[in-house]
Amino acid sequence: MKTVRIIVLFFLLSTLKTFACSCDTPKLILEFYSSKYVFRGKITSKKFSKDSATYTIKFKIFESYKKGNIPKEISFTHHYQKKNGPWNSCYTEEYLNQEWLVFAEEKGGKLYFSQICSNSRLLDNKGIDTYTQKLLNSANDFKLQDYIYNDYDSERSEFNYTKPITNLDSIFKNGKIKDYEKTYTVLALYIDEKGKLISSHTGLDMNHSEPNFVYDPIFGLLKSINVQSKRPLYEFEVEAMALYGKVDWEIKKHRKTKIPVKYIRYVRAEFDKETKTWKHDI
Repeated sequence: MKTVRIIVLFFLLSTLKTFACSCDTPKLILEFYSSKYVFRGKITSKKFSKDSATYTIKFKIFESYKKGNIPKEISFTHHYQKKNGPWNSCYTEEYLNQEWLVFAEEKGGKLYFSQICSNSRLLDNKGIDTYTQKLLNSANDFKLQDYIYNDYDSERSEFNYTKPITNLDSIFKNGKIKDYEKTYTVLALYIDEKGKLISSHTGLDMNHSEPNFVYDPIFGLLKSINVQSKRPLYEFEVEAMALYGKVDWEIKKHRKTKIPVKYIRYVRAEFDKETKTWKHDI
């Protein structure tokens, strides 16, 4: 029994360590947009606090990528951990003379950066890769409202998650009762900056019509949608689109700047043949 307990404990600790740092790195252009400073620099000093609880590193700035004034040197104070353990496996540390690409945010009046869940990175002797450099060179021309956003993990942290402001139950109780051939669908709703529906498409069409999705070649964000269904819509899908077309949605906004944006929201609709009722997933 003791052996079993040890094995179970080891498994739990290993699992926690595996998932503790599980996260998605934000789209590079969106992290650039939210950052106060984005720069390439070298760590010229590293000092520990008296109790060794923290250490402060100072960067000499070689190149700044974001418009605006930036100091010639910038300091960051980070937590120090003497030894890695299963409960804080996300711990990372920076060292003297390292060269970094840093995306620095301001939180509570203090500058902060991390190489976990971030595009901040330690640079090797090759420097910044070609793709990243090209994006950084164009990033100051980026306009948030020119793109269409989603709830993908790489975008989710930058925006609020939206919900309908219309009572869906009141809408779906009026769905047409028929002997539908198809009784389930996933829809992609294209919603504008005011929470109003622009258009709706079946999820299948959205997933299999990539040539009709126009992405920005530099920033990798969705620029426009022109989806044409490759097949006639089922009567059930037409009715589901009509029901969701009566729904208004919360406005999706950038968390930091509060700028409203256009976005895609995936939803489901189902018709229960036994109870003759429409169902939604929200």
